[in-house]
Amino acid sequence: MFSHRALLGDLNRLSRLLIVAVAATASFAANAAPVLGQGNWETTLLARDINGDNIVDAYYDTALDLTWLADWNVNGRQHWSTNLAWASGLDVYGVTGWRLPSITDTGSPGCDWSYAGGTDCGYNVDTGSSEMAHMWYVTLGNIAYCQPGYNRCIGPPPHWGLTNTADFLNMESIGYWSGTEATPSTNGAWYFSLNDGDQGIDGPNGELRAVAVRDGDVAAMPEPATFALLGLGLVGITASRRRRLS
Repeated sequence: MFSHRALLGDLNRLSRLLIVAVAATASFAANAAPVLGQGNWETTLLARDINGDNIVDAYYDTALDLTWLADWNVNGRQHWSTNLAWASGLDVYGVTGWRLPSITDTGSPGCDWSYAGGTDCGYNVDTGSSEMAHMWYVTLGNIAYCQPGYNRCIGPPPHWGLTNTADFLNMESIGYWSGTEATPSTNGAWYFSLNDGDQGIDGPNGELRAVAVRDGDVAAMPEPATFALLGLGLVGITASRRRRLS
């Protein structure tokens, strides 16, 4: 028999599902946009169009003196060794020398977990020893799931997580590999989570994303055509000198 009560129950469940879906979409949209006035990215990240096609390929980080690839999801989720090889072999319009971001293992070898902060592992880590932590916490001004200064997780605070991506492409709330291998006893590599701001060690067969960085500013590098012209110029000077001497 047809039941109005059952129909109302189905409609209520459907409405709740729609509310959850809309909330998830709104959260994703918020994570996918730059936030003006949050962090220092507006003054420390300089756009770099490597091949001159009016498309930003990378951003030079003046605070760390390195260049970040603009797209944070070029190679997808891969094992650590796969993404490590991808970064080292990357050629962006003639610019090579890329790598995965580094993390320094401070204190005792391995993960020195802390909620309070200041260590190499956990939440609110020492941003001076981690290029990705510096990007997430300082440059983008994102907030960890656990509040700093407490020996247990006090949180989540308001607006935690990946709320600011600046103008980077495909920066996602997921773990990203660093280029730093963990101690042999842990058999893994260091990662940083853009989801909640924690840093730690994962097994090498875990599948995480990766972003490539390069030391220095790519804008300061002569283009391949410049090297070619320089070579022709040197050949011409050498030939001129030989003619004068003969």
